[in-house]
Amino acid sequence: APAFWNTVPELCHNEVQGWGQHGDVTRQVFTLVQLRHEFEHPQVVRRFDIVRGLLDEVVAGVESVRAEGEGPLAQLLDLVLLGDVVSLHLAAQEGLDPGPVPALDTLKAALKT
Repeated sequence: APAFWNTVPELCHNEVQGWGQHGDVTRQVFTLVQLRHEFEHPQVVRRFDIVRGLLDEVVAGVESVRAEGEGPLAQLLDLVLLGDVVSLHLAAQEGLDPGPVPALDTLKAALKT
């Protein structure tokens, strides 16, 4: 399944519009995972809530994951580690080796010339 990321507030621009263009497909394929922490600016909190409302109808689901830890750095590292562990687990579940990325090797080789 495809995976990609974005940040708030950038997600609140063109990407939100794109997700709603093909509701039948996105409802079957995409789940939005919001990585949250307790140090969010109030405007960012509002954006998360608004995005959830906008996309709830056009994606399979909207899930929020709350960081744990004391302080901003601990919460950042908690979310980074969680993302890494989840990606490794999903790769193993699909029988994929998460290490080699042939497309990046091809891109790097092309950039050297």
